[in-house]
Amino acid sequence: MERTPARRRSSAKPMKLNYRMLLCIAVLAFFLLALLFFILFLSRGGKIDELNKQVETLNGEKASLSEQVNTLTQDNQTMLAGLTAALPDPTTAQTDDLTALIPQLTEGVYVVRSTGSQYQYLSVPTGYLQDKLTAYRDNAEGYSVVEGDAPACTCWVLFPDRVIGLAEGDKGFVSMDRAATGSATTVPSGMYAFVASFFA
Repeated sequence: MERTPARRRSSAKPMKLNYRMLLCIAVLAFFLLALLFFILFLSRGGKIDELNKQVETLNGEKASLSEQVNTLTQDNQTMLAGLTAALPDPTTAQTDDLTALIPQLTEGVYVVRSTGSQYQYLSVPTGYLQDKLTAYRDNAEGYSVVEGDAPACTCWVLFPDRVIGLAEGDKGFVSMDRAATGSATTVPSGMYAFVASFFA
């Protein structure tokens, strides 16, 4: 009988962990992560500095624009004062009835003021003053219906197609049939002061 060959004993030895190598790999990985975070920190720091410079530049431009706006506002007020000062003296109406005066003033644009006992009016010349009044007239957002009766107006703007009554506090009325009164409404901010300046 043939003998069955004996099983060969395994000559492989169990693997021993090389802790020194693992430690080196861990240190290398930590170093790489630290380097990556350092690069990201430098990159973000550079972006922050750049953003801060942009903010400083924008703040400087904002201050410069504010100065320009103030200068232009002052120039505009000076020009406006000069234009209104050059207007002729207002004409005193021969009637103390506004409903009788309005139909008499149809050619062009007029501003009217009540002195309490009589009415004064001026014909607004074409140009800046009339254009500004037209801009107020066409500023649809400045007009909205207000509850209650129309306020007691002291100034009026007479356009060929409508009458706008003005009272302090940006209140007034708009009459599309050129009547002397109408439903209460707001008026664009600054319009009352602008019209009053014609009679200053």
